Amino acid sequence: MGLLLDGFTHRTIDTGEIEIGYSVGPDNGPTLLLLHGMSSRRDGFINVVEPLSKNHRIVTMDQRGHGYSSHTPGEYARENQVRDVVFVLENVCKEPAILWGHSMGGGNAASTVSKHPELATALVLEDSGLGGGAARRPSSRGSMTNIFAAHLELIEAGMSAEEMAPKLQELSPNQPEYFAPWKAECLLQMDIEIIRGSVEGTRPAGGDPKEILSKIECPVLFLQADPHAGGSNTDEYLAEIIPNRENFKIEKIIGSGHNINREHTELLLPVVLPWLENLQQN
Repeated sequence: MGLLLDGFTHRTIDTGEIEIGYSVGPDNGPTLLLLHGMSSRRDGFINVVEPLSKNHRIVTMDQRGHGYSSHTPGEYARENQVRDVVFVLENVCKEPAILWGHSMGGGNAASTVSKHPELATALVLEDSGLGGGAARRPSSRGSMTNIFAAHLELIEAGMSAEEMAPKLQELSPNQPEYFAPWKAECLLQMDIEIIRGSVEGTRPAGGDPKEILSKIECPVLFLQADPHAGGSNTDEYLAEIIPNRENFKIEKIIGSGHNINREHTELLLPVVLPWLENLQQN
């Protein structure tokens, strides 16, 4: 079905280490770099791209091992993913940007901003996997591991995208119409090593989330999915790791599962758009 990004320019850039697939939207304002989660790809934010594009220049990239970016077996540690993000910021965005990361992408975004504050103006973390490894997950993380295990089983069964789509619809019945065939493509494009590492608990940890966040001084909006609806972060866990400072804001989206931007766009946009608008006014 191809990328679901109308009006975007699609390109690939060689970092000297890997090739990264990325897309750029119209230049309508400050740059906003979108970082997808595990088993997704650059068009995973399709439900929010249009409203975000009205006042921003959207750049969205396939993280290594996903979409149209290179597979790098054995080299999926957070530090490698952060290096890719920095390359895109410096060579595609070419200006300090707002970073928005979902799940795994949020961990990569937070680590990037923590290590390279000069490259970011603000940070949005959407139910982000800040720990980067099973040992640092709250107990509510179990539901996502179960979903990844089901995805891994479908990949290992050698199914085509057409065969996989109905199974994915059964696993996630409340998703948009495009979801199942799109997700099937994403799963077949990604490096199976990544999802296997998450299921088996061998995925490299991404560092201490409390330490990472403590170094971030730009405005941060943490979008918390509902732990009772499939969200990855409990209230207690976030209270432990997120600094009690004015630049951090937590918004809990009641009733939304892990992928807020896709599952409950109507609840997310009234929270995010005013926050982004306020950034431009200050």
